[in-house]
Amino acid sequence: MAAQDDSDKLVGISGELAALDLEQACRYYRNYLDTFQVDLPMAVSFVNRLLAEDIAAAPPLARRLLEQAIRSALHLAPLDPNVLGLGISSGLAPGADLIVKVLEGTHAEPEVFNTLRKATFKFQGEEIRSICEKVLARHPMAVRYADLLLSLDFYEGRPPSPALARFRCPKVLAPLWHKRLFGHHAAMGDDAGAWPLWEAVKPLADDPFTQVRAAEMFRRAGDVEAALALYDRAIVAEPLQRPLALRRAELAAPFRPDHGLVDRAKVCVYLYSFNKAAILGETLDSLRGCAIGPAPITILLNGCTDDSLTVAGRARELFPQNPVEIISLPTNIGAPAARNWLLAQPATRQHEFVAFLDDDVYLQPDFLAHMLTVAANDRRIANVGCKVVFPGRFPLLQYLYRHVSLTHPEAIRVSLPTPYQQYDIGLYDVIRETRVVMGCQHLLRTASLADAPHFDIRYSPSQIDDTDHDLQLCLAGWKVAYCGTVTCVHRQGSGTSVKSRLNLASQGSIMGNDLKFHYKWLDRIHEMERLDALSLNA
Repeated sequence: MAAQDDSDKLVGISGELAALDLEQACRYYRNYLDTFQVDLPMAVSFVNRLLAEDIAAAPPLARRLLEQAIRSALHLAPLDPNVLGLGISSGLAPGADLIVKVLEGTHAEPEVFNTLRKATFKFQGEEIRSICEKVLARHPMAVRYADLLLSLDFYEGRPPSPALARFRCPKVLAPLWHKRLFGHHAAMGDDAGAWPLWEAVKPLADDPFTQVRAAEMFRRAGDVEAALALYDRAIVAEPLQRPLALRRAELAAPFRPDHGLVDRAKVCVYLYSFNKAAILGETLDSLRGCAIGPAPITILLNGCTDDSLTVAGRARELFPQNPVEIISLPTNIGAPAARNWLLAQPATRQHEFVAFLDDDVYLQPDFLAHMLTVAANDRRIANVGCKVVFPGRFPLLQYLYRHVSLTHPEAIRVSLPTPYQQYDIGLYDVIRETRVVMGCQHLLRTASLADAPHFDIRYSPSQIDDTDHDLQLCLAGWKVAYCGTVTCVHRQGSGTSVKSRLNLASQGSIMGNDLKFHYKWLDRIHEMERLDALSLNA
């Protein structure tokens, strides 16, 4: 039942679910529903996990969650015979028998298709595209190839392939295909492509995914009342999906930042960089367009051997009203130590907040006012993060927020940073408490450093140190907040995201940090258990 390129994610999620008993697995899934609008890999993984149980003897909540996961999979993969078969066997997909028959009757070159299903969009996308287009030219009614090609387009953030204009959809599947096309455009925020399809799809908008996508389309058009009405319908259909309720509340009573805080609050801005001279320059240009008041700026060059010192020196011209300090280290000490070096500067304790920025970001001009307002609303908030997206015409979510998802003697894990392959359409433009936010742009309250003074250098050169620090704060009684009204565009060059191209050595370093993280916190595993998302609502 896995969608293309979900295999790695399925293995990870399935492995975590397999380590849990039924009650724990249900809490794991409920945590996900509390955090994100569910995606196909998570829904499928949970279904597979529960099908290993005696469902007839399972508690009512388990059966309810299983039904929710099956319905979600059916909405997200309406032309997948395996998903449809599950819907048929569970009695949740009346009429699906006919769809399966049409899919079987129009299927072409099955051996080729099975080979394509084993390929990955990330590394073999162009080959998959070429084969799908050639098969559709020979068999214009081959629904499964059209569906696969459209999935590849979505993965790559493209409008539907021109080859799909020649696709002759069987009449009985035409409503599903139109809904699929609408979902493709609307889920990317492609309003120009979505609006012409809406009137035909409107009578079919009976699921929370279509309703949310349409709601945000109406919101972008300025019709908030229509957006609220669609969210109301989605919440009735999916009462367990907390992000829908949070977004509906935000639309009804929008967050208002206090822009005066930029001048009143005492903030210093810290950046560190390693051999990214050109990108660092673009980040500084972006920062110049932001309202940061009189905040002093410190730039740490982490053993740079390129032109970074010259680029950093330009900051004094870019920010004539702000004190600028440049620290040039003779060697690269890694991200955690670079953060600590900056925090050790006298300016840190002279200010109430530190705004940390990576060297490869594009910033929202009023980001500081938003983040300061969130922090000002609760003095126990130690860290405020934001929504992080990849660059692109249709920005893909890169990082939102996380919690502790698994506490097991053999593994302690934090949750996924985003739902699988969701674009930034506005659903996560909310303020909420969480456990972890991303370190590429965040606002740290200096008073909290009394309880978590350092970023742990065992995670050098990078990765997990910011996650670990947020969890240190939470265990010490501080709060971490997500400010989704701020968007950071991050040209991520590291990590394990869908866009990354890490070599094996870099992947090994990240895996090693996962192991360090596990053993660091193993003796506090019961405290870590309480840092899941549901505990925030208790």
